[in-house]
Amino acid sequence: MYEMPAALYKYLNADRTTTVLENLQIRFSQASVLNDATELKPVFKGIATQSDLKRLLTDRLREKYPGLVERVEQSLPSHVAAQLIDDVLRKGVAQAEEALPQNEKKIHDSLDRNFGVLSLSETPTNSLLWGYYGDGGYGFLIHFDPRHKWFWAQRDARDDFRHLRRVTYLSERPPKYLVDTNGNDALYTKGLEWEHEKEWRIIRNFNDAASKAGPDQYGKDVLLFAIPPDCIQSVVIGYRAQSDSVEKIQGIVCGNPALAHIHFQKAVLKEGTITLHPN
Repeated sequence: MYEMPAALYKYLNADRTTTVLENLQIRFSQASVLNDATELKPVFKGIATQSDLKRLLTDRLREKYPGLVERVEQSLPSHVAAQLIDDVLRKGVAQAEEALPQNEKKIHDSLDRNFGVLSLSETPTNSLLWGYYGDGGYGFLIHFDPRHKWFWAQRDARDDFRHLRRVTYLSERPPKYLVDTNGNDALYTKGLEWEHEKEWRIIRNFNDAASKAGPDQYGKDVLLFAIPPDCIQSVVIGYRAQSDSVEKIQGIVCGNPALAHIHFQKAVLKEGTITLHPN
């Protein structure tokens, strides 16, 4: 198991920082609007091995038509019954494999429609992340306490949602059979080119969203989730943040007693290196 970091950060531009702190709501994004086009799209080499798929189809046949297989076996010579059942299963296997691309799309569309991702980072000093998500240093970071109960709402040990998980980075993502693909493979694994993000993520069902806005520039609804104020620890001011943005955000924090515990830090860029300092 992995070790939980002491802090996790959300890179935001100034406008989003204001919204998050003022309304105490944050977006969980559909996979289709994230930067990585392969998000939640594991590659399958098939549904299962031929033998496993036949076994699965046999179980499904017995479940859907109780006693049918037994009646066929009892009413026909054994070799005829075996051949008939094998023909049915081979046809079912072929149909299932043929439908796999369509079913892959259905799975991804269902995840995209029903679940949102909140991506956080272990590092507050990565210049690429400041460039991608922190408006080139003009933005801010929200520093979260990853041990807060808001990040740990899983329903049981098998729940792949509603709690923080560290993203695994692989140089190659070898195709797997669908039946062998687990939640970590599908939801929390990315290519090695994203490793610098040191991402942790939490995925929640959109049914739990507090409000809906949008659509965004991609035509997607913006689903916002309520943040407990005590899971926010500090705000990191970007190294190029404008004074009016800083004053506005400080005013929001100072004007809300629920945020009285929050302190400010300043990101400083010097000779290509970003460091954090008390503000």
